[in-house]
Amino acid sequence: MKSLLLLPMLMLGILFTSCKKEEIIQQEVVQPNRTILFEVKSTAWKYDSQTKTYFAELPIDEIDNDVNQNSGILVYISSDKVTYEAIPDVFNGSTFVYSYTTGSLFLEVQGADGSTINPPSNTIYAKVVLVDSDPIP
Repeated sequence: MKSLLLLPMLMLGILFTSCKKEEIIQQEVVQPNRTILFEVKSTAWKYDSQTKTYFAELPIDEIDNDVNQNSGILVYISSDKVTYEAIPDVFNGSTFVYSYTTGSLFLEVQGADGSTINPPSNTIYAKVVLVDSDPIP
C-alpha cells in the first residue's frame, strides 16, 4: 500500500519541480568603434623642414577632446583598397607613422633609413578606426 502511494507522489514531485519558467532577455549589441576611410592623393603631401618628413593632414571632426583623451585611434594604409597594413609600418621602402590632435590626424612619411624621400606619387588609402573607451577613475 505504501509503495502504491509512493510512486504517484514521486511522479508529482518530479512534475512540479522539473519545470521552471525562464525569461529570456535580449541584450542590445553596441558597436562602439567607428571607421573612417580616406583617399590621400599625391598632392595632399606637404614638406616639414623641421622634421624633414612629408605629412598629410586628415581632418577628422570625430576626434573631439573626449576621443583625444580617452579613446584609441588605429590607422591602416593601402595602395589598392584590398590589403591594409597597420602603421607604423615600412611600406614600399617608406616609413609611415601618424599622430593626432583634436580635429586632425597627420600621416607622416620618410625613408626607412630616416632619410628624406619624395612623397607617395599615387593615391594612398587610409582607414582610421576610432576605438571608444571609458576611462577608469
